[in-house]
Amino acid sequence: MNAATYMSQIAQQLGSIYSPKCTTFKNDYRSGKKGAVIGARKGYLTALALTSSGRTYGGTNGFSLMVRYPKSSSAQQITEALKNRPGFSSFFGKKSVKATEDSVVVSWTYSLGKTKQEDVITLLDAVIEEVSRYAPAFTGKCEDCGTAEAREITLMNGAPGYHCSGCQMRIAADKQREADEYSARDANYVLGLAAGLFAAAVTGSAWGWLIGLAEGDSGQWSPKLHALVGVAISIPICLLMFKVIGKRDRAGQIMAVVLTLAAKWWGDAIYFTYVFMHFQNVAFSWPLVSIVLRQFFEIKFTDGWHIFVTICDIVIAAAVPWLPWGKLLTFVPVFQTIQPDGSLIQTLTQGAVAR
Repeated sequence: MNAATYMSQIAQQLGSIYSPKCTTFKNDYRSGKKGAVIGARKGYLTALALTSSGRTYGGTNGFSLMVRYPKSSSAQQITEALKNRPGFSSFFGKKSVKATEDSVVVSWTYSLGKTKQEDVITLLDAVIEEVSRYAPAFTGKCEDCGTAEAREITLMNGAPGYHCSGCQMRIAADKQREADEYSARDANYVLGLAAGLFAAAVTGSAWGWLIGLAEGDSGQWSPKLHALVGVAISIPICLLMFKVIGKRDRAGQIMAVVLTLAAKWWGDAIYFTYVFMHFQNVAFSWPLVSIVLRQFFEIKFTDGWHIFVTICDIVIAAAVPWLPWGKLLTFVPVFQTIQPDGSLIQTLTQGAVAR
């Protein structure tokens, strides 16, 4: 059974709507596969989806469900209640529970086939039962102002909710002001660049020394590790540099791209020096590093695997503006309504991004 059919059948059993383009569970580390099932059950808003996580190499498949309720201070109690619920830990697969002031998300992974639809619904009802002990259900009012009637489910950045038109406009306006204020901040590019250079030097050197000690005299190397390590190198560079700059913007992203590539290649130069030391049976010296630097690109294009790693270095550095620690912040939420056929209609403007 394909994902769309599987989700459609769950929606039919729950009396909900399957929206193939819904992004309820899409974030920096996880994405919904084939949309989500959105609906209301026993007064609480629900969302269910097949998900894919990129936290581990190759990604993992699983299922996630969300139960939303009016804002409450009972997140900790809900989390503990679910973890301690009799039989909860025996439900299929490895699960995680995360509750906030207005929702709880339960996720689990599976190694073989998709979880039985009946088991999904059973777990959903179990979550709702525990939530109902600590948080009230929705009563047909807007969850933002608490006065206007709001019975139509509205997605705010993919999450189901009850938001009247007035509150949608107010929230969008408030967030737009926040985005404008963020964009207007003064940026300290000089100190930011200095911090970025420092982070690049440290991370690049650390990469070079560590991989040099691990592989320099072994006669073997791991192209996949060399190809992917640029992602890890970019993290401290972005975090430190953007913190010192004072905001994230396009200029800072360009600096992050260049520094990530420079740090990776500086580390590679140190690694190549270790390889030369082994084959020539000489001690480490900076003149030897200089020789390696002069021959750097010749080495980087030695064979197919080296060319592959070089291409990956460039691609990963260029992708930094889309990685969680390097991308621009989005402020203004996107509001959408779900049609009976599962299509989405946007009610306001696109989310504004600080530049």
